[in-house]
Amino acid sequence: MLPSYTDRMAKHRVYLIPGFFGFTHMGEKPAERIVYFGHVRDVLLEGFQKRGHTAEVEPLTGHPTASLEVRARLLLRSIEESAANDDAAIHLVGHSTGGLDARGLVSTWIPRQAPHLLARVRSVVTVATPHHGAPMARFFLEDRRGEMLLRLLWLFTVFSLRRGPRPMMFLAFRLFYALSETGHQLGFQATLLDQVTRLLAHLSPTEQATLEEFLAQVGKDQSIIGDLTPEKLVDFNRNNPDRAGVRYGSVITGAPPPSLLGMLRAITGKNDPGMGDLVSLRMLDPEPEVIYGAYSFLYKKSGPNSRELVTPEPSPTQDRQLRDVFEEYRSRSDGVVPTRTQLWGELITAVIADHLDVLGHYDDPPEHVGWLRSGSHFRSPQFQGLWDRVLDFMVDGSEARP
Repeated sequence: MLPSYTDRMAKHRVYLIPGFFGFTHMGEKPAERIVYFGHVRDVLLEGFQKRGHTAEVEPLTGHPTASLEVRARLLLRSIEESAANDDAAIHLVGHSTGGLDARGLVSTWIPRQAPHLLARVRSVVTVATPHHGAPMARFFLEDRRGEMLLRLLWLFTVFSLRRGPRPMMFLAFRLFYALSETGHQLGFQATLLDQVTRLLAHLSPTEQATLEEFLAQVGKDQSIIGDLTPEKLVDFNRNNPDRAGVRYGSVITGAPPPSLLGMLRAITGKNDPGMGDLVSLRMLDPEPEVIYGAYSFLYKKSGPNSRELVTPEPSPTQDRQLRDVFEEYRSRSDGVVPTRTQLWGELITAVIADHLDVLGHYDDPPEHVGWLRSGSHFRSPQFQGLWDRVLDFMVDGSEARP
C-alpha cells in the first residue's frame, strides 16, 4: 500500500522563543487575549501547509527577565517534553533576546542536557536580536528609575495590544514615568503599579493575578539586563559558537529615526501632512504624541551610535543588501535594538520595521494592533513577505541536511 500524502510530507517542529518581557498570552477571553507570537504562528502554519509540509508551531515561555542561563534551562524543559514523541526536524525562532536563547540552546544546553535532540535541529532563526549587545541595557542597569520603567513599559505594551489605543492610558503612562524618578525615594513603587493595573486594565481577578505574578517575577530577577550589555555578549558569543550542521539566519529590522516630520505623521495619521491637517482636531488628541514620544525615547536609549557597541563587518553582499533597505544602517535602530547588532549567520531578509512590527503587532486594525507609532508603515504585505522568507529558509535547510 502506498503511504498517504500526509505520511509522505516532511514533519517540522518550530519553537517560537519570546524576547525580553516575553510571554505566551495574556487574557482569558479568546476575543480579547493577546498572544506574543499569535500572528506569526498562524502565518507559519499556513505557509508550511502551502509548501506541502506538516508542522507543529509552539510558542515557548520561560522567565521574562531572568538570566540567559535560567531562561535556557526552562525553555529546554519545554522542548524536551513536546519533542519526545516524534523525530520531526526542529527549528528555533527567537525574537529579540529569544534569538540569544535559541543560539545558547543549540550551542550549549541541548548538547549538554539533551544530546538526543541535537541531530534533529535544522535551523536557528533570530529576529531583531542584539547579538553584539543592547546599549539600552546600560540605562536600565545604571539608572535608579530602571525597574519602575521596565515594569511600566511591559504594562503599557500589554494594555495597548489588548485594548487598542486609549488616550487616558497614554497620558497616565507619561505621568507615571515622570513620577518614577521619585517613586523609589517615596516608597510608592508598588502602590503606583497596583493603581495602574487596576485603574486602566479592568482585568478579571484571574487576569489580575496573572499580571501581578508576572510583574513580581520582573521585580525579583532582572539578571538578563546585565547579560545584554555589549561586553557580556562578547563572552556569550565566544562561549556559544555555531553548531555544525545547523543553519543560522537573521531577520534585520530598522525603523525611521525620530524627527519632527515623523511626529507630525504620527499625530495626523498621514504620510504627507498639510497645513489643513496641522490645524485639525487631531492635533488635540494627545495619544499619537505620547506614543511617538515613547518611541523617540526608546530609540534614543537604544544607542545605535554607541561607541561601546562593536560589531563585525558584514560581507560585501550583506552590506549591499542592508544599504539597499536602510541606506546608512549603522546608525539605525528598530526602537529597541540597533540594526547593526542584529546580523548573525545568513541574512534572511531586512525590513523597515520597529521591534514589534515583525510579530504582527503593527497598526492595521482590527486584526493587528501596535503600540509603537514609529512611522515604519509596516503592514500585512511586508509581514507576509518576511515570514515567507523565513519559511523558505527553514524548509531549504531541512532538505539540505539528511
